[in-house]
Amino acid sequence: MFLKMIRAVLDTNVFISALFWTGSPHNVLEKTLEGGFILVISGAILEEIEERLLNKFKFPIADVMSFLEIIVLNSHIAKPNIKLEAVSQDPNDNKIIECAVSGNADYIVTGDKDILELKAFREIKILTPNQFLKIL
Repeated sequence: MFLKMIRAVLDTNVFISALFWTGSPHNVLEKTLEGGFILVISGAILEEIEERLLNKFKFPIADVMSFLEIIVLNSHIAKPNIKLEAVSQDPNDNKIIECAVSGNADYIVTGDKDILELKAFREIKILTPNQFLKIL
């Protein structure tokens, strides 16, 4: 019997939280590194992670590049070719939805209330890290 691997997009806030604290976001990232699900990411999300770590958290560039490399090596890179307006409160969040649609994701994992409010987009379920861990 063939089991389909779960495909999930993690929001930038999940990556940042996973890096700084233990807890659900950290455990979600650990699961992808263990091969528990297929991580789907886009260049736009990688750029946002890089920008936040460098500018907001003043991380050394070498550490940021190492973290991004780990993510890329453990991900399926989606190349969104669509523009969506799913998150009206914060249009910047649409890159998460676009990545999920383009990457055929089953889930979006986020702590962002604006995205969580949607509950789902098309067939893609939107969950908190804690909810996602229960599915895994």
